[in-house]
Amino acid sequence: MPALPAHGAWTGTLLLGEHVAVLQGQAGGSLRHAHYAHQLLLSEGAPWLVEIDGKRRQGQRLWLPSFQPHAVLAAPAEGCTVYLEPSHADVEAVLRQLPQLPARLPALQPLLPGLCRAQPLDRRLQMAIAEIGARLPDSVAAADIAQAAHLSPSQLHRRFQSDLAVTLRGWVLWRRLHHALVRVLAGDSLTASAHAAGFADLAHLSRSLRRMFGIRASQLRGLQLQY
Repeated sequence: MPALPAHGAWTGTLLLGEHVAVLQGQAGGSLRHAHYAHQLLLSEGAPWLVEIDGKRRQGQRLWLPSFQPHAVLAAPAEGCTVYLEPSHADVEAVLRQLPQLPARLPALQPLLPGLCRAQPLDRRLQMAIAEIGARLPDSVAAADIAQAAHLSPSQLHRRFQSDLAVTLRGWVLWRRLHHALVRVLAGDSLTASAHAAGFADLAHLSRSLRRMFGIRASQLRGLQLQY
C-alpha cells in the first residue's frame, strides 16, 4: 500500500458526538502530531501504517493512547478511525474489545457506549466542564470556572490534570477545535469557523490543527458530518 501524502484529503463520514468521534472512510496522511483523545485505527482489509517514536507499526487494529506522538503513513480506503476523550473512555474495555471491534460504522456505533467510562466524573469537575461549555466560544478565565465549580484555581488545575489527564487550557483548546470542526463541516468558511470557535484568526486554528492532528483544515472538506 503506497504511503499517503501528508496533505491528502480525508474522505468519508464523520460521526461527531460530544466526547467521541468516528471517521468511516479514508484518513489522509498526517505529519507527526499528538492529541488529547485516545485513537483507535480499525480495518477489515488493508492494514494501517503508522510511525510511533521513529518506529513503524502496521495492523488492522491499532491503539494510540492520549498524547502519543505519531504520524499516519498509510491508511485503508475504507478504514475506521475512532477518537475517544480520556475523560469518558473505559480503557480496559477498549483494549479488551479491540481485537473484535468491527471496522464499519453501522456495526460499531451500537458498541460505542460500552467503550465509555463506567464511573462518572467528580461532581465539581462536571460543574467546571459545564461552565466551560456555557462560556465557549468566548474567553474562559480559570478563576471564573473555579468559582462556578466551588474550587480554588489551584484545585481546579489539579483536578483537570489528575482526572482528565490534560491541562485546563488544553481542554478548552480541544473543545474549540470540536466546535470549529462542526462549523467547517456544516459548510462555513474556514475563517468564519475559526472565529465562531473563539480562535483569534484562521492562522491560530491552522496552527492548532497541525499540532493536534498533523493536518490542514482544508483536508477535512471531504468529510460528511453525521450526528
